[in-house]
Amino acid sequence: MSDPQTLTTPKEEIDAKGKWVVLDVTPDGPSLLAVGGTNFPGISARNWLDKTTRMTLLGKLRDALNGADFEGTVPYSGAEYKVVARAIWSPDRTQIVGAYGIFDVPGALLPEKPSIGTWQWRVDKKTGKNVGEDSSRWDDALFELYGIDPSTVSSDRGPAGEWLAKLISTKDRNEIKLMIDSGIAVNNRQRHQLSYEIIYQYGSPNPGKKQVSMSARAYDDPDFPEAVMLRGFSREVASPTKLLTPGLTPVATGLIPGALFALVEDRAFAAIDLVQEITFQTSSTWSQIGLQPSFEGNIAALAHPDDKFAMEGHLKGAAQGRVDPAQSLPVRLRAVSDTWLELDLTVARIDVAEDESRYLMTSLKPTKGAN
Repeated sequence: MSDPQTLTTPKEEIDAKGKWVVLDVTPDGPSLLAVGGTNFPGISARNWLDKTTRMTLLGKLRDALNGADFEGTVPYSGAEYKVVARAIWSPDRTQIVGAYGIFDVPGALLPEKPSIGTWQWRVDKKTGKNVGEDSSRWDDALFELYGIDPSTVSSDRGPAGEWLAKLISTKDRNEIKLMIDSGIAVNNRQRHQLSYEIIYQYGSPNPGKKQVSMSARAYDDPDFPEAVMLRGFSREVASPTKLLTPGLTPVATGLIPGALFALVEDRAFAAIDLVQEITFQTSSTWSQIGLQPSFEGNIAALAHPDDKFAMEGHLKGAAQGRVDPAQSLPVRLRAVSDTWLELDLTVARIDVAEDESRYLMTSLKPTKGAN
């Protein structure tokens, strides 16, 4: 089958027997998110699932979306199937945000049910600030997915405050933050699907990482007309799922390092690709401290002949995680005046690979003027 996260029409129908099926709710009705370990970008369950799945399970899932869970036997085409269909309720039990279920022959050993937890977050339509004392709530299953004890949540913003500040991995935090802010501002009632890495068992001696896919929608809250209630569910997935953000126009995450660069006037920054041996981003201070403007080449090629070997070793060591970002190396780089600029070089990995990172961020702080 072609990539199920990019297709919009089925190449072949899906036999879901013995696999957990996950649906969420959109303004146009239920949509298919997962069959077993395969994820889908919110497509039509009726069009994709095969006839046996539709006749035994899909109807019960639709009933679950209307509040009628089911666990029992369903006859079809001369056979009987054991069917389980359950609603996914918001933490306050006022809104069904999805459903999941499975069918198989009687007596079959069913796989472990998917790890799904629900959340809700009431925020002001204009400012995005929390509204009400119970503005942020999680169900027990979501706390379990993150591996944390509800009693340890100390943020006055409820779980949402801890979630964004601590529980999302730093590599995804900026994008998710800006995407959510855009969703609050647009408030278009569409279903949005995000995927990000979380810190599992944050604060424990041995925290880990998990990949999560989140399905979310905005709802009116009659008790707080000035607010919007964001509701949805998060589920553990093996790899990132496709982002679905209809109508959202978040601030580009690339503007964040640009703003950071602008605040630091006493040094220059350069992002480099060790494989291609190129410099693909420099701060505005790069040329201001005397380095060659619009430089795109191998940064080590700028080094003084006596410093080049040590600089290449420092970059290599940083890429392999052997050189700490706080460890500096004095180097001389060629300035625009064809003289040598004395600098302290520090390096941090952009992509943290198991063996060797490809991308590095370098910081170059002048120690003396060009000579």
